[in-house]
Amino acid sequence: MAFPSEADAVTHCEGLDVEAAVWLFWNSRGEPLEPKFSVPNKRGLFAVGNGVYALVPAAPDHHAALDEAVDEVLTFEGPAPFDSAEGVRAYLRGARHE
Repeated sequence: MAFPSEADAVTHCEGLDVEAAVWLFWNSRGEPLEPKFSVPNKRGLFAVGNGVYALVPAAPDHHAALDEAVDEVLTFEGPAPFDSAEGVRAYLRGARHE
């Protein structure tokens, strides 16, 4: 999914799923981001709760840059050019020249 902003991504992606690596994140230049939790997720016998996180530049080798990972993406959701692998590649080529 392509989100208009980091805040939109954080709002949409629950902390429990983020911690379980259901989601991977990249910035607008295709550089990897990772979550930094300021409030941890909570797990109990009868209830769970999502923590609070922000996205920060990922540590080296956290996950691949988007131009390397795009072929592994199964579905694309977002407006053009983010609706296909070719569109994402074209966008990233343009972002490098800015």
